[in-house]
Amino acid sequence: MSLTLDNHLDSLFNYGLKVIRANKIKILSEWTNMKQNFKQKEKRSSETIALSFDLFSEALFNEDLSKDDLLKIIKENWEQKIDSEKNNQFILTIIESSIHHATKSNSVNQYAEHQAIEYVFTQINEYILASDKVNSFTYDLFLQHLVQSQQLPIEWVGVIVKDAHSYKLNKCFSKEKSLLPDRLNLESDTIYGLTEKLLNYVPYSRNNKLLTIPFEDKQLLLSTEIGGTVQITSFINHALQLLQSGKDALQTSRQKQQWKDAVLMFNESIIRTRTFDDALEAITEGFVKYLPFERSAIFSYSKIDELGFGLSAYHVDRTEIQSITENIGNLPLISSGLKRLATFGTNLKYLQPLYISNAKNEFPKEYVDYFQMESIVVAPIYTSSSNELLGAAIIDQGPNQSFTLTQDVYTALLKFGQSAGEVLEKFHSSIHELNEVIHFSPREIEVLELIAEGESTTGAADVLHLSEYTVRDYITSVMQKMKARNRTEAVARAIRKGVI
Repeated sequence: MSLTLDNHLDSLFNYGLKVIRANKIKILSEWTNMKQNFKQKEKRSSETIALSFDLFSEALFNEDLSKDDLLKIIKENWEQKIDSEKNNQFILTIIESSIHHATKSNSVNQYAEHQAIEYVFTQINEYILASDKVNSFTYDLFLQHLVQSQQLPIEWVGVIVKDAHSYKLNKCFSKEKSLLPDRLNLESDTIYGLTEKLLNYVPYSRNNKLLTIPFEDKQLLLSTEIGGTVQITSFINHALQLLQSGKDALQTSRQKQQWKDAVLMFNESIIRTRTFDDALEAITEGFVKYLPFERSAIFSYSKIDELGFGLSAYHVDRTEIQSITENIGNLPLISSGLKRLATFGTNLKYLQPLYISNAKNEFPKEYVDYFQMESIVVAPIYTSSSNELLGAAIIDQGPNQSFTLTQDVYTALLKFGQSAGEVLEKFHSSIHELNEVIHFSPREIEVLELIAEGESTTGAADVLHLSEYTVRDYITSVMQKMKARNRTEAVARAIRKGVI
């Protein structure tokens, strides 16, 4: 049996709902404690929070409700009791976070359960906060309403289309349903000629005037009273613009849904990985496969040394990326972002993807020139469960390509970074081994090599044309990094690790 994407998404939603309902006692206990906490602190939103918990409790734990009924009831009750509040997103986030906290476990399915609950709330958020979907109000229905209205002086409207050779009457709308004979084919080389033929079948008098209004790839031919010509023309043009705006909104809504689907497919592809290398490969490929980018590279972040070093790449030479070790201080925008993060504590939700329109303003020239970087995005990879920044994906549309970042892609990147981090955290030891790699400056390596060859501090200072005190500082730094008790032990460890 071939499952459609819609069926897959419904299954994910129902699984999340099943997990929530299985943890009913824990969730209700969590909500009770939170109600009391908000009330004790005399928060102004305490009453709204309490109403929200009651609303969600009534809907989520009703076993008889289907997905559609559940969403409908939540939306209706929300509009009646909560929707006047300005902090809707804040309240919904609290509800979702509380459920994540209450359902957190050490089971092997922890990540899958977390993701499913997250998807349930993605659907609820969209249903509650997004504007109602554009009504299926086609332009045919619009024109029919137009001519049927008793308040508008319009007798009939003809829809004219043009092919390579002639103009043809596509449809005609009027107050009289049987205005034209069935299967009447009217066409002419000109609109004027087609109009003359049409007037043989439709009512027309000297008190009327014919108007031609362009719309998309068609022409609308209207018969209206002369006195209302100016007003009718302005009104119809405005109405058609509103209709087009509705169609655009519907298209935008569909595009947003596509990005949500992309996130789900990305998650599915990386969750299946079984090793650290497989996960890295799937993630780097996923940023290109499911989003409109051409190249991606993953870099790990070492908080202790404030260094980034290459791990993997897609459509870029992986060996070249892995040879990169860069001080974050040399990347001003990224560095300032990490400093801002520090001011908010450890909450990584404040660390957002960075869109950089021109890479040469933010990245060292050597990288910009070699990789022919133009516009790029830096997407943080982090874990929400352990609240740890693991690294970042650097992605673009290929050599020397400039682009802008739309809101829906930006939102998808947030989810991609978090999902990638949660998957990589499964390989906890691999991540921390990488982040614990000891990094030496070129001068420190030179000092190590000279000490390994038997040079004294004074001898190393003479060879390197440095003061003896400076060399001692380098030796002390190396010993601290290697956690060695003396220089001999530092040299031995450096040799075992392949540093020298």
